Amino acid sequence: MKRYLITFIMLLATAILHLTIRGAEANTAANSSPSDLFNLPSEILEFHQAGPDIPVSESIRQQLESNAILMRSYSSRSGGTILMTIVCAGTTRRSLHFPEVCFTGQGWETQDKAPIPVGVYFVGQGLTLQRGKSRQAVLYWFKTGNDFTGSYFVNSLCWVRDKLLLRNPSSMLIRLSIPVDSSGEQKAFRMLNDFASSLAPILQDRIP
Repeated sequence: MKRYLITFIMLLATAILHLTIRGAEANTAANSSPSDLFNLPSEILEFHQAGPDIPVSESIRQQLESNAILMRSYSSRSGGTILMTIVCAGTTRRSLHFPEVCFTGQGWETQDKAPIPVGVYFVGQGLTLQRGKSRQAVLYWFKTGNDFTGSYFVNSLCWVRDKLLLRNPSSMLIRLSIPVDSSGEQKAFRMLNDFASSLAPILQDRIP
């Protein structure tokens, strides 16, 4: 009988912890503002912002359950345009998703997937995609507080840890993509890596 009581108490504690974390997620999302993301610089390395930020449709906001979404293009003087997408956690962690799911829904096929070290900061996730004759390179990672990782599951653990420590960090997905031209994949990923290495400390400094 004592064993069952201990099991029940553990399950109850787990349920309370889960509800507490979900409530904290909702509170963080409610306090998140897209304007926080617009504080990012218009110039990163040799890349300059190409035009105004890309509008995000209401259907995408509802699908991701987040109003804090930023889509911005950066063009290089030497050629090449990087699309940067940042999604802050909404009312549930569905806002932080696997980008592969979205790309598959858009008709892209994943040709390759591999972890990619980004400077000395963290290890992101790299994707090589193809749709017809078009190809693109993608580099993405997750951020919770000061922690960067290419793993959704590690990011979730960071979130739980910070909540247990009574912290209230932001949590987001950062995704960079660039078309692969005749220069090849290596150059495309090198450009993404250089951009990410400069973007990471900016995110850490401006978005806690």
